[in-house]
Amino acid sequence: MTLPPPARADAAIDGEALAVAFAGAAEALRRQADAINAINVFPVPDGDTGTNMSLTMRAAVEEVAAAADRSASGIATAAAKGALMGAKGNSGVILSQILGGLAATSVPLDAFDATALAAGLERARAAAYHVVGTPREGTILTAITAAAEAAAAHATGALAAQLDAIIAATADAVARTPDLLPVLAEAGVVDSGAQGLYVALDGAVRALRGDDDAALVDLGAIDPAWLSATSRVHD
Repeated sequence: MTLPPPARADAAIDGEALAVAFAGAAEALRRQADAINAINVFPVPDGDTGTNMSLTMRAAVEEVAAAADRSASGIATAAAKGALMGAKGNSGVILSQILGGLAATSVPLDAFDATALAAGLERARAAAYHVVGTPREGTILTAITAAAEAAAAHATGALAAQLDAIIAATADAVARTPDLLPVLAEAGVVDSGAQGLYVALDGAVRALRGDDDAALVDLGAIDPAWLSATSRVHD
């Protein structure tokens, strides 16, 4: 994927900047899909979370490219529509709901400032929990909660500081997932969906700032002994 030029978003994220952010998220997920697949444990170790999130985000970006309304609300709505129509697997469905929550503004927005972004991520958090029949902590739900809480804590400050806080809080949440979901600790990995959300958010912010793409991260893989034992149980 060829990314569009970086967009400055010092005070607010307008429609074109949001399109750049979504493209950055899609590219980051594409690059990290195999690594995310390799740590896919919960709810079953089927090794497709990275692929599903990547394909879902790619569908969102394709819809954004065709959107006639280039306001922030128009771009967010297009991304949500594309993700919903192109959602793959459980992780893709949850990601589509996160994008849908971000898009569900009470009034059309030309741009997301820090206050609007905080409100959008809180809607995203609520939508993600709503779509999961039996919510579990230590998953992507924990990561989106951390992102929303960090955004709210910085809703009246500078957007740049808010973005930094969102990324840091999401990374911390991912690191804590094995403490919240014992199956992850047993397998020796963090949650793949939570990691996928972090990758997407980090890619979005990097694209906004014009940073170099993050290097591919070695996330490790599921402990072979754990995987072998689990496979025998399910045979």
